[in-house]
Amino acid sequence: MASLIESYEQQYSNLTADITYNISKISNTHGAEKQKYIRQVDKLFDEVSELLEQMELEVKDLPSRDKQKYQTRVKSYKTELGKLQTDTRRAKLGIDSSRDELLGDDTHESEDQRKRLLDNTDALDRTSRRLDHGYRIALETEEMGAQVLQDLSGQRQTIQRSRNRLEEMNSGLGKSSRVLSGMMRRIIQNRLMLVIICAILLLVIGLAIYFIVKRNS
Repeated sequence: MASLIESYEQQYSNLTADITYNISKISNTHGAEKQKYIRQVDKLFDEVSELLEQMELEVKDLPSRDKQKYQTRVKSYKTELGKLQTDTRRAKLGIDSSRDELLGDDTHESEDQRKRLLDNTDALDRTSRRLDHGYRIALETEEMGAQVLQDLSGQRQTIQRSRNRLEEMNSGLGKSSRVLSGMMRRIIQNRLMLVIICAILLLVIGLAIYFIVKRNS
């Protein structure tokens, strides 16, 4: 477990190094190139936040003798991350920290304004992230809805094909019923004709016998 946390710490070190590099690029670039580094550093902050959350979960499962040590480390990592976030906001606004240190008291007059500006920028960043998150959820919901509609369309086609087959079977059964009815009528007609013929034959035979007997007498 401790080895896993140490692996997380190594990932944290690499990510914060990348963040520091991108912050310096934000301070020294402009326009589209600056926006590119801003997007990169925002993505890195998201990765670091997720990494710290994972570290906290792992620390909770550590034995008591190690838990306090790593909890202190995670706390210091969060403090460092907060400082990096502040440096990022200042870089986005084009505020040079080293210049502020050299000017000393001359910068205190505008410090409140800068803090308000940084707070407003941070609020805008959070709002932008929430909007991005909401947009991703909307896209996922749209994809799920499209998948459901596609499934329903496939089921509708299956039902339609089954209905068509049933109609064909009903049509075939109707034709078979008509053929059987015609055959039954012909059988009845043939039997009736056979009965009539037999009756006629019997009548002829009876008459022939009658006339023969009458002639002989």
